[in-house]
Amino acid sequence: MSLLSLLFKRKKQRNAKIVTLGTSGAGKTTLIRFLETGKPVEDVDMTLGIDIRNKGTKIGTWNLSTIDVGGQDLYKNALWGLAVTQADGIIYVIDGTIKEENNKLDFQKSKLSFEYMLNLLNNNKPVLVLINKQDLKELKPYSVEQAIEQYGISEELRKREFFVISGSAKYGDNIFNGMEWLIEKIGQLR
Repeated sequence: MSLLSLLFKRKKQRNAKIVTLGTSGAGKTTLIRFLETGKPVEDVDMTLGIDIRNKGTKIGTWNLSTIDVGGQDLYKNALWGLAVTQADGIIYVIDGTIKEENNKLDFQKSKLSFEYMLNLLNNNKPVLVLINKQDLKELKPYSVEQAIEQYGISEELRKREFFVISGSAKYGDNIFNGMEWLIEKIGQLR
């Protein structure tokens, strides 16, 4: 191959499958819609079952197909395991406005769902944890530090590749920082 052809060689496109998990209403579908459009997301319908978005999201040289799995118990028990086995990376979305002191039942459900997801991981897939809904300042969503403490995240994920960010799936705040990390880790593991 000549030097000139090396200089003009086009960067190879890479493909990866990303699965988004979390409880119902955490913002998984909103996140995917933001990644697809790059624009604020106003309204989305709740995902029932599984939505494989082959249209994809392009970030740099990566084409990402996303698997959006409903967060209701029925879908969690039936589909999360399958989705995790198909994925190259995982985004776990936590609704940062659900706090133990305000709604103990919903908080416990959210924490148990997070632990369930961790139990599904049998190999070292990178996990991006998004503490979502930071745009709802009036509800005082968890910071990264607070979520790590409340969910025991550092203890649960210490043997895995993981990164915790706070952001807004609706407006895209801090989302691309997390996606860059996830893509980099996927590339390293291949």
